Amino acid sequence: MYDADCLEKIGANVKFLRTMRKLRQQDVAQTLGISQTHLSNMECGRVKFSLKQLLRLANLFDCQLECFFDPRQAANVAVGGTEQDKRYTQSDMELLLTLVKKSGQP
Repeated sequence: MYDADCLEKIGANVKFLRTMRKLRQQDVAQTLGISQTHLSNMECGRVKFSLKQLLRLANLFDCQLECFFDPRQAANVAVGGTEQDKRYTQSDMELLLTLVKKSGQP
């Protein structure tokens, strides 16, 4: 079930999915109608995402909202994309997950 801890993980999962799609913060921020700095703060957990922003991100990343709450589902989306979206190896993804988890730590 969901708890307050999952809210802290949303930014890290968004960052992971954005990185896996090779999208720049600036481009994603523009899609959301916010600044790159604001998106950076959101990915680091200093600012929370709105539901409207999560819906836009889900459409952008072609995933369900649950992916933002569960890193395993985010990884499944990253792995399960089209051949064009599979730009990283499994070891690359594990390294990215490690980096994202470290950056999400206070």
